[in-house]
Amino acid sequence: MINNKRYYSTNIPSGSGAPVKSNNFNSYLAGLFEGDGHIWIQNPDASDKKKHNPRFCITFGLKNEPLAKKLLDILESGFIRYKTKDNACVLVVSPVVGLKKIVYLINGELRTPKIHQLYKLIDWLNKHHNTNIEKLPLKDGSLANDSWLSGFIDADGSFSVQHTKVENNAKKRKISCRLRIEQRMLDPVTGNSYLDVLTNIAKFLNCSLLTRIQKSTDNEYYTLTASSKISTEILVNYLDRYSLFSSKYLDYKDWREIVLLILENKHYTEKGLTKTDSARSTMNRNRTYFNWDHLNKLSA
Repeated sequence: MINNKRYYSTNIPSGSGAPVKSNNFNSYLAGLFEGDGHIWIQNPDASDKKKHNPRFCITFGLKNEPLAKKLLDILESGFIRYKTKDNACVLVVSPVVGLKKIVYLINGELRTPKIHQLYKLIDWLNKHHNTNIEKLPLKDGSLANDSWLSGFIDADGSFSVQHTKVENNAKKRKISCRLRIEQRMLDPVTGNSYLDVLTNIAKFLNCSLLTRIQKSTDNEYYTLTASSKISTEILVNYLDRYSLFSSKYLDYKDWREIVLLILENKHYTEKGLTKTDSARSTMNRNRTYFNWDHLNKLSA
């Protein structure tokens, strides 16, 4: 059953009927970082005499520059670096005040091998800036109870709507909605596996976890595709509560409309077919208009 209630605030009053949440932004930022981020720390044995602060970085496709700028405003530290050849931009935080804020926000919210990058940053702060920050362990609570997965989907997920005919020259059609998530099997820095977290995501979404090898690089990836009625209903209930904030939010809104038609068995009506083709024509690379009003709901 679809739950139409929506919660965006990071501090919901206890009398509102919703559980009090104080870390929605924290877990969202953690998921976003674990999908598309990294922390660079200068090698202490480097010959370069000039010492550089660590850099906390999250990479975005250039069309998601508004989200990068919004996060920069919230963090109040850092800058945006542009990689025009890659059609990308990078949120970079390097001032100590900003690095401390990042640690405060995501420490205890991470779920993947990238926690070791955070631990190295904590070691650096404790050593060079007289802090005594505790390294909190991997979070193992339910994915249903915070925004981590929405951040991870914003980084590594993609929504699609398929509308195909089946059998040669048959009139029968097939319409389906999918969320696909892909992540390397092994962390390139530590060699640790992403199996546990991807298995948890697959279990939460009631779908299978598969593997594939990228022929051009021989890199191995975990992949999962959520497309069944059960899976898509779980996703709608989750993402209506814990919003996406990249341009994928707009794809999700179109995707959601078709999911609801499928759940109500109205997708093969004339109206349903028209909506399906309309959604397909504006999603992902076909999107030319972007409304970023949903960023007004993002705050720490």
